[in-house]
Amino acid sequence: MISRFLLGAIVGGIAVWVWGEEIRRFATDRTRNVRFAAADTLQSMQSTAEGLLDTAKDQVSSKLQAGQEAIRPARLARDQR
Repeated sequence: MISRFLLGAIVGGIAVWVWGEEIRRFATDRTRNVRFAAADTLQSMQSTAEGLLDTAKDQVSSKLQAGQEAIRPARLARDQR
């Protein structure tokens, strides 16, 4: 069993050594469109996430401001001078 594994590893190593550049070129050419699509998807996700974070920031800020105004004691007339 181990001898089959070693034989397969040796044969695989020889195949990569002989056809390595062709395999690399094939993989690069075939995955080019996939990589472009993945990059476009990541850019879209970034835009969406930025928009969501901006909205959340605005909401958190307005809620905190409203909370401050709600708990802040009213100033007395003599404190306003």
